[in-house]
Formats: sequence, C-alpha cells, structure tokens
Amino acid sequence: MEFKLVYGNHGKDPFHIMDTLLLVKLSLEALGHKADLEAQMTPGKTNILLECFTYDFVEAMKEVARTPGTEFIIIATEFVTGDTFNDFSHVDEEPALDSHYDIPQYWRKRFRTFLLAQEKARAIWHLADSQVEPFRQATGHPRVAYLPHGYVEGFARVRHKPAEHKDIDAIFTGTLTRHRHTLIRELEQRGIRAVATKPVNFVQREDLVARAKIGLNIRQTGRWRYPSNSRYHFHLSNDSLLISEQCEVKCDLSPYIIEADTGRFADCCAEWLTDNAWASEARIRREQFMSGMPMPTLMAQLLDATNTQP
Repeated sequence: MEFKLVYGNHGKDPFHIMDTLLLVKLSLEALGHKADLEAQMTPGKTNILLECFTYDFVEAMKEVARTPGTEFIIIATEFVTGDTFNDFSHVDEEPALDSHYDIPQYWRKRFRTFLLAQEKARAIWHLADSQVEPFRQATGHPRVAYLPHGYVEGFARVRHKPAEHKDIDAIFTGTLTRHRHTLIRELEQRGIRAVATKPVNFVQREDLVARAKIGLNIRQTGRWRYPSNSRYHFHLSNDSLLISEQCEVKCDLSPYIIEADTGRFADCCAEWLTDNAWASEARIRREQFMSGMPMPTLMAQLLDATNTQP
C-alpha cells in the first residue's frame, strides 16, 4: 500500500512534527508499505495528516477527495476540553510564557477546523491513549484509535559523546513554562548543570542530547496530568536516560521511564548523576522497550483496527 505523510499544513519548516511522521514512516516501511513525506496531499493515495488545519485546507481536502482511491488518516495531538482544545483555564497558573497555549481563540478555531476535516477521514489516530474516548465522544467517528510509540529501527539518531565530553548534566527541550522554569532552577541550585531550551531543530536537539547525561520530562504546569509520549519515545529510542516528573495519567511507555513526584524530582536527578549509572541504565531500558513494544507489530494491529475494508 502507498501512503503520503503530509506536512505542508504545518508551515515551511515543521521540524516540530517530524518525530511523529518519522515514527509512522519507518513503521509503515518496516511492514513493506511505501511511505513518502509530501508537502501537499496526493489524490488517489492514503494521506496521513497531522491535525492543524485552516478552512482553506479543509476545502482542499474536499477537492482531493473527489479522486477515487483517496483516503485520509488524521493524527490528533491535542486534548479535547468541551467545545475546544486545551482549555485548562481552571488551572490557576499561567500554562506558558509567550506561547500559543495562551490564545483561546486559536484553539477554538483549531477545534472547529478539525471537526470539519475529520468528516473526510477514514480514521483518527491519537498520540495519547487517554484521549481516544474523548475524541470518540467529540466526533462520533467510528474509527478512533491510539497511535502507539513503539521501537522501530532507524528512529534513533543521537551519537552520544564519550562520558568525559558530556558537559551538560540534564537537558530539557520544549515549551518553557513557569512550572518548568521553577524545577530547572531547583536543579541548578543543587549544582546540576541543566539546560532548558524551547523546541529546536533535529541537529541542534541531537547535539544537546549527545552532550547530556540525562534527559528531563517536566509537566507544563503543577497540575498537568499527562505524560509526553513523544518525549518519552525519543529519549528511550536514543539511549538517553529520561527522568520524568510523575504524572497522574500513565501511558504505555511509563514502565520504561524513571518517574519521581515533584518534591523528589531534583533529588532523583541528583542521585542518578551521582551514581554515574545513567548510560548503562539507559541501554537496559531501551532493550526492554525494544522487546516489549516492537513498532512494526503495533502498526500492523493499528492498520487492521482502522481499515475501512472488510
């Protein structure tokens, strides 16, 4: 089968979605399918789209769908909150500093365009298992499923520096929020060299991770409930020991990750850095992940579960 992994609806240089597209591409290719990255949708093919649509893009979907054989699979990434995405205004903290998460009208429009686009979709795959049922209820779509984050050959790209060349103790890449800044400062006060940066491109991120002893997953706010499947997957795949602030909601990658509650987060990081066992532990956890979650098998199951054919 031939798939087109479309990225043009995310701008000219959408490096922020490429981990997900690469995971899907490699998984489909491991099953013998043809999977290409394309800026635009291709008539007559199965187009896989990461959610984030304009009204013009929805109209273009309708035009492309006129060609026989055209199908759409939408990968959803956000959280349904009533009649919008990501409305966590009940949380008494600012979710981000200078971020699109602070713009409610952006998320209302994004939710509306998603609802229009999903009417043309053969299936919806969500990055978080916890969001499958909310998306089923919000859309009424018959085929909403979780896109697992399993191990697939070719995804790992980080070439770690020798231990003596690792000049960063802990690395965090992602949207910087007040809560995340607070925990980074706690690490620095413990004498840990922690580097936190907004999302960066592949080469920059891989260099930072190669120089770091451990990776960090920090919740967006103190009350944030969800782990970051994508961050878990990237660090696991790349032999980078990830220390995560514990989240109320678990995911299928949680058993392979070191999790600590907020009060012990800095202590946990300091312990792993002091013991100097981060490299061997990262390999052990990646090997367990490889055997426990082979992505080609998981992708085959997902395709079977969301296929329109009898």
